[in-house]
Amino acid sequence: MTALIANDGVDSLPSRQGGNMSRAMNILVLQGGGALGAYQAGVYQALHEASIEPDWVVGTSVGAINGALIAGNRREDSLARLTAFWTRIAQPGYSQGAALADYEARTAKFMALASGVPGFFRPRPPWLIPYTHNLWDVPPSFYDTAPLRETLEELVDFERLGTRDLHDGTRLSVGTVNIAKGAMRYFDSQYDTLQSAHILASGALPPGFPPVWIDGEAYWDGGLCSNTPMDYVVESERPGSDMPINCYVVDLWSSEGPVPETIADAMLREKDIQYSTRAGHNLHFLKELNRQRQAIKTLGRHLTEEARQRPEIQQLLEQTQRSPVNIVRLLAPVRERETAQKDIDFSYATIMERWRMGLRDMTRALEICPCRRDPVSDDIGANVCSYRSRQDGELEDMTDASYV
Repeated sequence: MTALIANDGVDSLPSRQGGNMSRAMNILVLQGGGALGAYQAGVYQALHEASIEPDWVVGTSVGAINGALIAGNRREDSLARLTAFWTRIAQPGYSQGAALADYEARTAKFMALASGVPGFFRPRPPWLIPYTHNLWDVPPSFYDTAPLRETLEELVDFERLGTRDLHDGTRLSVGTVNIAKGAMRYFDSQYDTLQSAHILASGALPPGFPPVWIDGEAYWDGGLCSNTPMDYVVESERPGSDMPINCYVVDLWSSEGPVPETIADAMLREKDIQYSTRAGHNLHFLKELNRQRQAIKTLGRHLTEEARQRPEIQQLLEQTQRSPVNIVRLLAPVRERETAQKDIDFSYATIMERWRMGLRDMTRALEICPCRRDPVSDDIGANVCSYRSRQDGELEDMTDASYV
C-alpha cells in the first residue's frame, strides 16, 4: 500500500481570491462502513496530494477512525499512519493476484467472523457471551475491541486532539449514540478532550461490539441514528464562519440499487439503504436554505433604512450572514459480486482496490468540479457537485439527483 503514497511535502492550504477571503475552511465528512473505509483513505490521499488539508474532520464509525488518524497526527505523518492502520488490519497481509482475489475476499470475511481482525477486534469465548443472562458481568457483544484501542493509542497522538482553533491543528468530531437516551451525541475536539474511548464509541456497532462508557454513560455506533454526519456540519457552530467553506463528503453506501431477487440480494440492499441514510437530503436542504437566505438578502436591499432597523428584520437579515459553501460529494463505486458482508472484507486485495478507487475518484473530481475552478461567491451561497464512480472508472455526475 505504501506504493500508493506520493507525498510531495507540501501541506499548504489553497488560497482563494476575492474580497477578504484569503483561504477556505476545508471540511472532510466521512461515513461509517467498516472495511469500506479504505476508500476514504484513498480520498484523503488525493486531497493531500492536491495540497488540500482538512481544518475539520467529521466522522462516524470507521470514518471516526480515519478521522482520528488524520487529525491526530502531524499533516506530514497522517498518510503514513493511515497506511499503517489499513495494512495492519488487512488479512491476509498480502495478495496473490487478481485470479485469487475472490477467494481471498471470502476467506477474509470468514476469518473476520471466526477469529476477528488483527489490531481491530477479537471474538469473545462463547461461554462468556451473555445471550440471555449476564452471569459474568461481560459487555453484551460477540467481540472485544481492546485490540483497536491499542492500535489507536499507538498510531494517534491524542494530545493533538485537544481544544484548538483553526490555526492550531485539525478539529475532529465523532458521532455516537447515547444508548439510554437513544439520542445522537457528537464528541468534538473543539469542546471535548478526545481519547481512544470516544473513537471506540463511535464504532461500537451492536451486537458485534460492546458499548463504551464515557463519563458514566454508555454509547454505541453513531451510524445507528445518522451514518452521514453532514447534519452536524450544517447545524454546528463554526469558528471562522466568515471564511468560505470547501466541504468534501464521502459516501460509502449506495442509496440506489436494484430490487432484490434473492435473500442474499435483499440482505445487501437492506444494509445499503440503512447506512446510506439519504445523505442527499441533507445537501438538498442546505441548497434550499441558502436559496432562501439569498432571497432574504435580496429583499433586504429593497427595504428602507427605517424598516431594516426593526429588531425582527435585523434578526432575519442576520440569518443571511453565512459564508459561501462548496460541496464536493463522492459516492463510492459498487463493486461486482458484493455481498451483505462487504463491510467485513478486510482482504488485502480488496482494501488496496478500494484505496485506489478513492484516490482515483477524488483526483478526478477535483479536476472536473466547477467549484474548484470558480469558487462560490457570496451571491450564490452554496454549490454542490456530486459524483459516482461507474464500473469503467469514469465519474457520473449526480449533482441533479438531489435526494440520492
